[in-house]
Amino acid sequence: MYTETDYEVLTRWMINQFKQEGIYITNVYHCPHHPEITGECDCRKPNPGMILQAIATYNISPVNSVLIGDKKRDFLAGKKAGIGKNLYIQDVLRE
Repeated sequence: MYTETDYEVLTRWMINQFKQEGIYITNVYHCPHHPEITGECDCRKPNPGMILQAIATYNISPVNSVLIGDKKRDFLAGKKAGIGKNLYIQDVLRE
């Protein structure tokens, strides 16, 4: 576990690392809630709140979008948000 400030520092570092490789990240969304501490929320997966926020902010067509996740809750959030294609990637690097 780490603080919100730790998260912000890590996120800035990550964005800069990608930028150095010519990859520009427009936005990063995260859920600061935990059901056992703050109660249920709309943004914590498998709820679709963060996806719906991005759809509204960037006028994204959900039906023409692809969501790739490594956890079942990612896949479920995409389905709930109306994402057209949801891919659940598991054990991709397992040999």
